[in-house]
Amino acid sequence: MEDIIIIGAGPIGLYSAILASLHNLKGKIFESQDTVGGQLSTLYPEKDIIDLPGFNVTTAQGFIDKLYEQYNSKENKLDLHLNESIISFNKVDDHFVVNTKSGSYETKTILLTTGMGNFTPRKTGCPNEDEFKNIVYSIKHKAVFADKRLVVLGGGDSAVDWTLMLEPLTSEISIVHRRNEFRAQASSVEQMKKTKTNVLTPYNVKELKGANGNLTSIVIENAETKEVKELELDYLVVNYGMVPSQNTFEVEKTGSNINVGEAYMTSMPNVFAIGNSINYPGKVKNITCGLGEAVVAITKIDQIINPDKNIPVHF
Repeated sequence: MEDIIIIGAGPIGLYSAILASLHNLKGKIFESQDTVGGQLSTLYPEKDIIDLPGFNVTTAQGFIDKLYEQYNSKENKLDLHLNESIISFNKVDDHFVVNTKSGSYETKTILLTTGMGNFTPRKTGCPNEDEFKNIVYSIKHKAVFADKRLVVLGGGDSAVDWTLMLEPLTSEISIVHRRNEFRAQASSVEQMKKTKTNVLTPYNVKELKGANGNLTSIVIENAETKEVKELELDYLVVNYGMVPSQNTFEVEKTGSNINVGEAYMTSMPNVFAIGNSINYPGKVKNITCGLGEAVVAITKIDQIINPDKNIPVHF
Protein backbone atom coordinates (compact mmCIF):
# COMPACT_ATOMS: atom_id res chain seq x y z
CA MET A 1 0.00 0.00 0.00
CA GLU A 2 1.46 3.35 -1.08
CA ASP A 3 1.05 6.60 0.81
CA ILE A 4 0.75 8.56 -2.44
CA ILE A 5 0.55 8.05 -6.17
CA ILE A 6 1.39 11.08 -8.33
CA ILE A 7 -0.07 11.08 -11.84
CA GLY A 8 2.07 13.16 -14.19
CA ALA A 9 5.85 13.76 -14.23
CA GLY A 10 6.04 17.27 -15.61
CA PRO A 11 7.76 19.99 -13.54
CA ILE A 12 4.95 20.08 -10.97
CA GLY A 13 4.80 16.30 -10.65
CA LEU A 14 8.58 16.04 -10.29
CA TYR A 15 8.67 18.73 -7.61
CA SER A 16 5.78 17.02 -5.80
CA ALA A 17 7.80 13.79 -5.79
CA ILE A 18 10.78 15.67 -4.33
CA LEU A 19 8.58 17.09 -1.56
CA ALA A 20 7.04 13.67 -0.92
CA SER A 21 10.57 12.32 -0.33
CA LEU A 22 11.31 15.17 2.08
CA HIS A 23 8.14 14.25 3.96
CA ASN A 24 9.27 10.60 3.90
CA LEU A 25 6.14 9.48 2.06
CA LYS A 26 6.20 6.17 0.22
CA GLY A 27 4.79 6.10 -3.27
CA LYS A 28 5.02 6.08 -7.05
CA ILE A 29 4.87 8.61 -9.89
CA PHE A 30 3.37 7.70 -13.27
CA GLU A 31 3.98 9.39 -16.62
CA SER A 32 2.34 8.44 -19.92
CA GLN A 33 5.26 9.79 -22.00
CA ASP A 34 8.67 8.16 -22.35
CA THR A 35 10.42 10.99 -20.51
CA VAL A 36 9.85 13.36 -17.61
CA GLY A 37 9.24 17.07 -18.11
CA GLY A 38 5.84 17.31 -19.76
CA GLN A 39 5.47 20.14 -22.31
CA LEU A 40 8.82 21.64 -21.31
CA SER A 41 10.72 18.59 -22.56
CA THR A 42 8.35 17.46 -25.29
CA LEU A 43 7.46 20.72 -27.03
CA TYR A 44 10.14 23.34 -26.36
CA PRO A 45 13.23 22.06 -24.54
CA GLU A 46 15.42 24.93 -25.82
CA LYS A 47 12.91 27.68 -24.96
CA ASP A 48 14.11 30.26 -22.45
CA ILE A 49 12.13 30.60 -19.20
CA ILE A 50 12.57 34.00 -17.59
CA ASP A 51 10.14 34.03 -14.65
CA LEU A 52 11.43 31.32 -12.32
CA PRO A 53 12.80 32.30 -8.89
CA GLY A 54 16.59 32.17 -8.76
CA PHE A 55 17.12 32.16 -12.54
CA ASN A 56 17.71 35.18 -14.74
CA VAL A 57 17.05 32.78 -17.57
CA THR A 58 17.12 29.01 -18.03
CA THR A 59 16.03 26.71 -20.80
CA ALA A 60 12.96 24.56 -20.30
CA GLN A 61 15.05 21.38 -20.48
CA GLY A 62 17.70 22.90 -18.22
CA PHE A 63 15.07 23.45 -15.53
CA ILE A 64 13.71 19.91 -15.91
CA ASP A 65 17.26 18.51 -15.71
CA LYS A 66 17.79 20.31 -12.41
CA LEU A 67 14.49 19.03 -11.01
CA TYR A 68 15.25 15.49 -12.14
CA GLU A 69 18.72 15.68 -10.58
CA GLN A 70 17.14 16.82 -7.31
CA TYR A 71 14.56 14.01 -7.50
CA ASN A 72 17.28 11.41 -8.14
CA SER A 73 19.35 12.65 -5.20
CA LYS A 74 16.79 11.33 -2.70
CA GLU A 75 17.54 7.86 -1.37
CA ASN A 76 13.85 7.39 -0.62
CA LYS A 77 12.64 8.76 -3.96
CA LEU A 78 9.29 7.68 -5.32
CA ASP A 79 9.37 4.92 -7.95
CA LEU A 80 9.10 6.46 -11.42
CA HIS A 81 7.04 4.65 -14.06
CA LEU A 82 7.40 6.02 -17.60
CA ASN A 83 5.25 5.04 -20.59
CA GLU A 84 2.50 3.99 -18.20
CA SER A 85 -0.89 5.67 -18.63
CA ILE A 86 -3.54 5.73 -15.94
CA ILE A 87 -6.76 4.12 -17.12
CA SER A 88 -8.82 4.76 -13.97
CA PHE A 89 -8.78 4.88 -10.20
CA ASN A 90 -11.47 3.71 -7.83
CA LYS A 91 -12.20 4.09 -4.12
CA VAL A 92 -12.13 0.74 -2.32
CA ASP A 93 -12.84 0.87 1.43
CA ASP A 94 -10.34 3.41 2.86
CA HIS A 95 -7.95 3.52 -0.10
CA PHE A 96 -7.76 3.72 -3.89
CA VAL A 97 -6.95 1.21 -6.59
CA VAL A 98 -5.13 2.85 -9.51
CA ASN A 99 -5.36 0.93 -12.77
CA THR A 100 -2.76 1.32 -15.51
CA LYS A 101 -2.15 -0.49 -18.77
CA SER A 102 0.28 -2.81 -17.02
CA GLY A 103 -1.24 -3.40 -13.60
CA SER A 104 -3.07 -2.14 -10.51
CA TYR A 105 -1.68 -0.33 -7.48
CA GLU A 106 -3.12 0.53 -4.07
CA THR A 107 -2.63 3.92 -2.44
CA LYS A 108 -4.02 6.01 0.40
CA THR A 109 -3.94 9.29 -1.56
CA ILE A 110 -3.65 10.49 -5.15
CA LEU A 111 -2.13 13.70 -6.51
CA LEU A 112 -3.04 14.70 -10.07
CA THR A 113 -0.35 16.80 -11.76
CA THR A 114 -1.44 16.07 -15.30
CA GLY A 115 -1.17 19.61 -16.69
CA MET A 116 -2.60 19.55 -20.19
CA GLY A 117 -2.30 15.79 -20.36
CA ASN A 118 -1.80 14.54 -23.89
CA PHE A 119 -2.11 17.53 -26.18
CA THR A 120 -2.43 18.47 -29.81
CA PRO A 121 -1.52 21.83 -31.35
CA ARG A 122 -4.11 24.36 -32.47
CA LYS A 123 -3.71 24.87 -36.21
CA THR A 124 -4.31 27.78 -38.56
CA GLY A 125 -7.49 26.24 -39.93
CA CYS A 126 -6.41 26.62 -43.56
CA PRO A 127 -7.62 23.61 -45.58
CA ASN A 128 -4.21 22.67 -47.03
CA GLU A 129 -2.23 23.06 -43.79
CA ASP A 130 -1.34 19.40 -43.36
CA GLU A 131 0.32 19.29 -46.80
CA PHE A 132 3.37 21.29 -45.74
CA LYS A 133 6.42 19.91 -43.95
CA ASN A 134 7.89 23.31 -42.99
CA ILE A 135 5.05 24.29 -40.65
CA VAL A 136 6.11 23.63 -37.06
CA TYR A 137 4.10 23.70 -33.83
CA SER A 138 6.91 23.05 -31.37
CA ILE A 139 10.61 23.79 -31.46
CA LYS A 140 13.18 21.33 -30.15
CA HIS A 141 16.28 22.55 -31.99
CA LYS A 142 16.41 26.25 -32.81
CA ALA A 143 19.56 25.93 -34.93
CA VAL A 144 17.46 24.75 -37.91
CA PHE A 145 16.21 28.35 -38.30
CA ALA A 146 19.68 29.85 -38.79
CA ASP A 147 19.73 32.26 -41.73
CA LYS A 148 16.13 31.41 -42.61
CA ARG A 149 13.06 33.58 -43.22
CA LEU A 150 10.65 32.87 -40.39
CA VAL A 151 7.05 33.82 -39.65
CA VAL A 152 5.62 33.26 -36.17
CA LEU A 153 1.86 33.15 -35.59
CA GLY A 154 0.50 34.02 -32.13
CA GLY A 155 0.36 36.68 -29.46
CA GLY A 156 1.03 34.94 -26.17
CA ASP A 157 4.19 34.47 -24.13
CA SER A 158 5.39 31.46 -26.13
CA ALA A 159 5.05 33.24 -29.48
CA VAL A 160 6.85 36.36 -28.27
CA ASP A 161 9.52 34.43 -26.35
CA TRP A 162 10.29 32.26 -29.37
CA THR A 163 10.47 35.34 -31.56
CA LEU A 164 13.00 36.91 -29.20
CA MET A 165 15.09 33.74 -29.09
CA LEU A 166 15.06 33.07 -32.82
CA GLU A 167 15.42 36.66 -34.09
CA PRO A 168 19.24 36.74 -33.77
CA LEU A 169 19.50 33.51 -35.81
CA THR A 170 17.19 34.37 -38.68
CA SER A 171 17.79 36.38 -41.82
CA GLU A 172 14.25 37.75 -41.57
CA ILE A 173 11.48 37.27 -38.99
CA SER A 174 7.87 38.41 -38.67
CA ILE A 175 5.26 37.86 -35.97
CA VAL A 176 1.59 37.92 -36.95
CA HIS A 177 -1.09 38.40 -34.29
CA ARG A 178 -4.82 38.72 -34.85
CA ARG A 179 -5.22 41.48 -32.24
CA ASN A 180 -3.51 44.83 -31.71
CA GLU A 181 -2.55 43.98 -28.13
CA PHE A 182 -0.30 41.04 -27.27
CA ARG A 183 -1.13 38.74 -24.35
CA ALA A 184 2.57 38.22 -23.61
CA GLN A 185 4.44 40.01 -20.85
CA ALA A 186 4.66 43.71 -21.64
CA SER A 187 8.44 43.82 -21.10
CA SER A 188 8.96 41.01 -23.61
CA VAL A 189 6.76 42.73 -26.18
CA GLU A 190 8.70 45.99 -25.78
CA GLN A 191 12.00 44.11 -26.12
CA MET A 192 10.74 42.39 -29.28
CA LYS A 193 9.74 45.69 -30.86
CA LYS A 194 13.35 46.90 -30.51
CA THR A 195 14.66 44.04 -32.65
CA LYS A 196 14.50 43.56 -36.42
CA THR A 197 11.20 41.68 -36.01
CA ASN A 198 8.44 42.75 -38.37
CA VAL A 199 5.41 43.06 -36.05
CA LEU A 200 2.10 42.67 -37.91
CA THR A 201 -1.17 43.35 -36.05
CA PRO A 202 -4.11 42.85 -36.28
CA TYR A 203 -3.79 40.28 -39.07
CA ASN A 204 -5.42 36.91 -39.72
CA VAL A 205 -4.04 34.14 -41.92
CA LYS A 206 -6.16 33.76 -45.03
CA GLU A 207 -4.16 31.43 -47.28
CA LEU A 208 -1.14 29.14 -47.34
CA LYS A 209 0.80 28.93 -50.63
CA GLY A 210 3.33 26.36 -51.73
CA ALA A 211 3.92 23.16 -53.67
CA ASN A 212 5.37 19.67 -53.25
CA GLY A 213 5.03 19.77 -49.47
CA ASN A 214 6.92 23.05 -49.11
CA LEU A 215 5.19 26.21 -47.86
CA THR A 216 6.63 29.27 -49.61
CA SER A 217 4.37 32.11 -48.43
CA ILE A 218 1.28 33.02 -46.43
CA VAL A 219 -1.43 35.55 -47.21
CA ILE A 220 -2.64 37.65 -44.27
CA GLU A 221 -5.47 40.17 -44.00
CA ASN A 222 -5.77 43.13 -41.66
CA ALA A 223 -8.83 42.62 -39.43
CA GLU A 224 -9.64 46.34 -39.46
CA THR A 225 -8.61 47.73 -42.86
CA LYS A 226 -8.88 44.48 -44.86
CA GLU A 227 -5.42 45.20 -46.31
CA VAL A 228 -3.85 42.01 -47.69
CA LYS A 229 -0.14 41.14 -47.49
CA GLU A 230 1.85 38.15 -48.70
CA LEU A 231 4.85 37.05 -46.64
CA GLU A 232 7.49 34.81 -48.18
CA LEU A 233 9.12 32.36 -45.77
CA ASP A 234 11.22 29.28 -45.18
CA TYR A 235 9.43 28.19 -41.99
CA LEU A 236 6.08 28.96 -40.36
CA VAL A 237 5.87 28.59 -36.57
CA VAL A 238 2.27 28.24 -35.39
CA ASN A 239 2.00 29.18 -31.73
CA TYR A 240 -1.74 29.16 -31.08
CA GLY A 241 -1.44 26.93 -28.03
CA MET A 242 -2.39 23.34 -27.38
CA VAL A 243 -5.69 21.53 -27.12
CA PRO A 244 -5.59 19.24 -24.07
CA SER A 245 -7.10 15.79 -24.05
CA GLN A 246 -10.06 15.39 -21.75
CA ASN A 247 -9.21 13.37 -18.64
CA THR A 248 -11.84 10.89 -17.59
CA PHE A 249 -11.17 10.97 -13.87
CA GLU A 250 -14.42 11.08 -11.90
CA VAL A 251 -13.82 14.37 -10.13
CA GLU A 252 -15.80 17.59 -10.47
CA LYS A 253 -14.68 19.83 -13.34
CA THR A 254 -15.47 23.15 -14.93
CA GLY A 255 -14.98 22.47 -18.61
CA SER A 256 -11.71 20.54 -18.78
CA ASN A 257 -10.34 22.03 -15.53
CA ILE A 258 -10.55 20.15 -12.25
CA ASN A 259 -12.30 22.03 -9.44
CA VAL A 260 -10.40 22.06 -6.14
CA GLY A 261 -11.02 23.26 -2.61
CA GLU A 262 -8.89 23.63 0.51
CA ALA A 263 -5.33 22.38 0.06
CA TYR A 264 -6.26 21.57 -3.57
CA MET A 265 -8.42 18.58 -2.70
CA THR A 266 -10.83 17.60 -5.45
CA SER A 267 -14.47 16.61 -5.03
CA MET A 268 -13.21 13.12 -4.19
CA PRO A 269 -11.75 13.03 -0.64
CA ASN A 270 -8.00 12.33 -0.52
CA VAL A 271 -7.61 12.97 -4.25
CA PHE A 272 -5.71 16.21 -4.85
CA ALA A 273 -4.91 18.13 -8.04
CA ILE A 274 -2.42 20.95 -8.73
CA GLY A 275 -0.86 22.74 -11.68
CA ASN A 276 -2.38 23.75 -14.99
CA SER A 277 -5.18 21.18 -14.87
CA ILE A 278 -7.05 22.85 -12.00
CA ASN A 279 -9.54 25.65 -11.51
CA TYR A 280 -10.17 27.94 -8.55
CA PRO A 281 -10.82 31.69 -8.14
CA GLY A 282 -7.67 33.63 -8.97
CA LYS A 283 -5.84 30.62 -10.43
CA VAL A 284 -2.81 31.58 -12.56
CA LYS A 285 -1.41 28.94 -14.93
CA ASN A 286 2.26 29.39 -14.23
CA ILE A 287 5.06 27.02 -13.19
CA THR A 288 5.87 28.96 -10.02
CA CYS A 289 2.23 28.87 -8.89
CA GLY A 290 2.12 25.12 -9.46
CA LEU A 291 5.27 24.62 -7.39
CA GLY A 292 3.66 26.50 -4.50
CA GLU A 293 0.51 24.42 -4.82
CA ALA A 294 2.68 21.29 -4.51
CA VAL A 295 3.99 22.44 -1.11
CA VAL A 296 0.45 22.88 0.22
CA ALA A 297 -0.90 19.63 -1.21
CA ILE A 298 2.01 17.42 -0.09
CA THR A 299 1.90 18.90 3.41
CA LYS A 300 -1.82 18.13 3.63
CA ILE A 301 -1.27 14.60 2.33
CA ASP A 302 1.39 14.04 5.02
CA GLN A 303 -1.11 15.19 7.64
CA ILE A 304 -3.65 12.70 6.32
CA ILE A 305 -1.16 9.82 6.29
CA ASN A 306 0.41 10.75 9.64
CA PRO A 307 -2.21 12.61 11.71
CA ASP A 308 -0.08 12.52 14.90
CA LYS A 309 3.13 13.61 13.22
CA ASN A 310 4.68 17.00 14.03
CA ILE A 311 5.08 18.27 10.48
CA PRO A 312 7.54 21.15 10.04
CA VAL A 313 6.37 24.19 8.08
CA HIS A 314 9.80 24.47 6.43
CA PHE A 315 12.81 22.27 5.68
